[in-house]
Formats: sequence, structure tokens, C-alpha cells
Amino acid sequence: MSSLHPIAGDIALDLANTVSWRGTERETDHLMSAAEIVAWAKEADLVDRNFEISAGESEILLRRTLALRSAIREAGAAIAHGKDAPVRALDVVRDLAAKALQAAEVSGVPATFKFTGIDRIVGAIAWSALDLFRGDELSRLKQCPPDDCQWLFIDRTKNSSRRWCDMATCGNRAKKQAQRKA
Repeated sequence: MSSLHPIAGDIALDLANTVSWRGTERETDHLMSAAEIVAWAKEADLVDRNFEISAGESEILLRRTLALRSAIREAGAAIAHGKDAPVRALDVVRDLAAKALQAAEVSGVPATFKFTGIDRIVGAIAWSALDLFRGDELSRLKQCPPDDCQWLFIDRTKNSSRRWCDMATCGNRAKKQAQRKA
């Protein structure tokens, strides 16, 4: 798996951004197997370096993670464009968060959840997505404009002026294209 630079400002959005060059011949899905999901989760510090899953959990992890990624991307893109998130996408996030919560240990004040097994990845991200979709940063959720990118991110600049997922990639590419047209 190639290393992905987390630019979104939220782990749920970082998951949604694990497809590069979307819709082009160069499209790359960085999470095509359970092993790639586990490696990504380790890089993102969701799980420790010793985390492993059983062969029986691999297909479930892959299926749930990809469904969650799709739901977060669909809901996030709608919100970034001033629309309501599709109910079906929010249902996927809610259902995966609920499954994870059923098996989680809850302790302390404020409450902390200790997810187990594959929910250390899927559950943690589903809950992060729920927090994002009901939080006060929702108005800062944006989508990178190039058709071949469309990554989601939280714009935490003072004046909400961030336009690109990453200035070093999409921002510079857009500037070069504008100079060519001028």
C-alpha cells in the first residue's frame, strides 16, 4: 500500500479520501484488501503496530470499511455542496456505529469507548463520522474542486479560504493550468 498523506482533518474524511485520481485511467483504490485496510489503520494510528485480524474477519472488515467509506464520501460530498446528506448514507454510518457500540466497553466521564476486533477500525471511524456529521465544524466541510480529485476536508483556516485538498498537489496543478490559459 502506498502511504497516503492525511489532509482532511478528520479520520472519517481521510478514509473517504483513500481513492486517488477518481474517475480517471489513473484511479487508484488504496484499500482493496483487508491487509491494506489494516496497514492504513496502523499508519493513521487507529490501531497499534501489533494489531491483526483473523482470516474469518478479513471479508467482514473489507465489506464494512468499503461501505463506510462510500457512505462518508456520499454524505460528505452532499454536505460540502450545501445539500442534505442522503438518508441511505447516514443509515450505513449509524448502523455500523451501532454494531460497534453493542460490543464496546464504555467507561469514565466523559464516556470513552473501547472497541474490539475489527470495530477498532470500523467502529472508531463510524463514530468519528457521526461526530463530524452532527458537529460544529460541518459548515467547514469542503470538497476539492478538480473532477479527478474531489477529496473531502475540513477548512480550519481563520477566514474559511482553503480551496484545495492540498496546495502542493491540486492547488499547484490548478495554478499551472490557470497560467497556461492566461
